[in-house]
Amino acid sequence: MSVLQLVATNWRAHGEAMCDLIGKVFPNNGYFATRDWARTVYVHHSHYDFAVSRLGFVDDVLVTHYGVWGYRMHIGGAVVRAGGIGAVATNGDYRHRGYMAQTAAASVAAMRAAGYDFSLLFGIDNFYHRFGYVPAWPETTYTVPVEELPTDAPPRLRRFTARAVGVIDDVFNRENATRTGAAVRPTFRKEGFGSWSEEAYRWQLPDGATAGYVHAQTRGNRLLCDECAGDAATVLTVLAHLARRAGCGEVFFQTLPYDSPVARLLRRGTCKVEQSYRRNGAVMVVLLNLRGALEGLTGELSRRLRASALTGYRGTLRIVHHAEAVTLGLADGTVTLLPDADSPNTLTGGDTLARLFLGSDTAEEVITAGDLQTTGDALPLAAILFPAQHPELPMHDRY
Repeated sequence: MSVLQLVATNWRAHGEAMCDLIGKVFPNNGYFATRDWARTVYVHHSHYDFAVSRLGFVDDVLVTHYGVWGYRMHIGGAVVRAGGIGAVATNGDYRHRGYMAQTAAASVAAMRAAGYDFSLLFGIDNFYHRFGYVPAWPETTYTVPVEELPTDAPPRLRRFTARAVGVIDDVFNRENATRTGAAVRPTFRKEGFGSWSEEAYRWQLPDGATAGYVHAQTRGNRLLCDECAGDAATVLTVLAHLARRAGCGEVFFQTLPYDSPVARLLRRGTCKVEQSYRRNGAVMVVLLNLRGALEGLTGELSRRLRASALTGYRGTLRIVHHAEAVTLGLADGTVTLLPDADSPNTLTGGDTLARLFLGSDTAEEVITAGDLQTTGDALPLAAILFPAQHPELPMHDRY
């Protein structure tokens, strides 16, 4: 088998070959359309990180690509550095030779060396676990009959397109400022990410600023909403109006955050909520840098400690992730990073620690179901510092 040569991506040297490979492997809208989309929006004019993405060559032929889109991600009120994985592509003539495993491992190592805290992806089953990725959260959907929605007249609606998507950034960032999993926008910005269709509508405040928006598309008898923000009652009024105008019998919500005002309002009425879990696929996450992640989280952890019954707790918590260890100091409602030292309270484990940090479930559920062990007060401390968060990332920030 020929030796795979791994290199960091370079647009000038590799751009055309990369986009050609992406077009061939993911020809959902046709090879040429996908290739040109990668050229103009997906890779070139985006937050794609050329330094940590990896290409694999065999005898000067590009055979693999593992792409990384760098962005800032919320964990509660904290912000950490995340690398989203996309366009994981192998030339069809070079599959089943282990080339992608080498390419992925090299990119994950590059992200770790570059100071990324986490990496997330939306992937196939039974592959990414070998690089430390574990299930991050379940996918959740809401379905509500149109007759259960308001019949009031909607506010004046204005369409906006991918090229004008920046007009909603302030509303999105304000509504998602403490939502775990959400990206800090802008992400895809220069040209606008192509998943925004002509069915994007916003309404304004008297001063012209965006008050709220919806993105919804008709799919048969269903109006599919994959992002919305603003006053919850107004959002549902707008969606009801669009659904009735299109002759739809129900509204279907994707990536609607559990604790969003719209989701809370829906759960007070008649709706169906479904969660889909995957044992080893779909939304997956890997913790890349323990210290870096905790440095970004200390403010949020302090807020959680102060709001708990253990606000006066004084002591330490040592967290061990594979070969890396960090000791946290807890005193007077504040969490700080200390020089690493032994502690009677230890939280030790491997890849599952990423789920704990994201709040994929309750701390007790994550710890007892995964590869984590605790001593001393580590379990009750973890329950306070790492509560369930119901993480979510909207479709339009995915990679």
